[in-house]
Amino acid sequence: MRSILFKANKLLLIEKERQSYISANNLPLEYLKLIIPYAGLYFREDEECEILSQHISTGPFSLWMHDVFAKDRITLLPYTPYHIWTLHFMYEDSLVIEGLGNPPYLLEERECNLFNLHPGLHPIPMEANRKVLSVHVNIRPEFFPKLMRKYPVLSPLLSRPAPATSSVLNDHPHPISAVCDLLIQRILTCQYTGRKAHTFIHRCILDLLLNYAQQEAHAHEPFLFSSLEHRETYRQIFKLLIERSHKQYSLANLSRMFHLPAAELSQGFLQHYAISIEDFSHMMRMMTAFHLLHRKNYSLSVTADATGYKDTAELVKHLEAYYECKVRK
Repeated sequence: MRSILFKANKLLLIEKERQSYISANNLPLEYLKLIIPYAGLYFREDEECEILSQHISTGPFSLWMHDVFAKDRITLLPYTPYHIWTLHFMYEDSLVIEGLGNPPYLLEERECNLFNLHPGLHPIPMEANRKVLSVHVNIRPEFFPKLMRKYPVLSPLLSRPAPATSSVLNDHPHPISAVCDLLIQRILTCQYTGRKAHTFIHRCILDLLLNYAQQEAHAHEPFLFSSLEHRETYRQIFKLLIERSHKQYSLANLSRMFHLPAAELSQGFLQHYAISIEDFSHMMRMMTAFHLLHRKNYSLSVTADATGYKDTAELVKHLEAYYECKVRK
């Protein structure tokens, strides 16, 4: 019996002291399309499961993505060797954490949670023929003071007391916002390598954390009736800002275009997407400029013109502030 139980337990690294990545050449062909070029890789395959783990470290953030397929009934054993807070996003299916000393906790598909995890194992049963994608951003508490000084909006989130035992920190799960979903998709499809990848992915991770902090800050506020009434309008605005990301839209512009009062539009967009219209428009514009410079190899002057900047100096100023990097002139 003990050998069967041991075989069914599958270690899942959610953090590691020393990395020992494998080469992508060691992966089955069907997994190659999932690989992020900048990520370090881990893979295990046996008669009961297949687990692909990808890891990216950017400053205070440690990003892990786990593709897990259970061929048979198994128990995942997520493991961290040290204390972390982890912002977790669940895709493709739902699982239940069997907490040691805590009641079971449901990791619902397309929901996110913030966990306080102390060193050790955190068992999660998984039935046969189930597949999940688990994405999580880990931060060690020693990095909190610097992050709060640099990004004061994170202070309410990161300054809350840390329980003495491993547990969830939010009062209830949050649906994965459309903004977080977009950011995760941009990470999963990122083809940059080297410093460009580090810079781009670091900003995506930061924006994930900022968006979640906004969700938590407004978690107990009721949705306004007008926000619900114009749900489709907000979807159209969100889509417009993505598809025409080379343009800068002001609140006044969008208010006229969609026939909604500016104050109502501002509040409604924030409630639906946990980010202001101005900040989301700027995010998309910065991503577009970064892409034109580094994937299309456009010049600064052509990129400035394509993204609606009056000159290259203004573009460079915004890119350097947003991505915290120097832009070659």
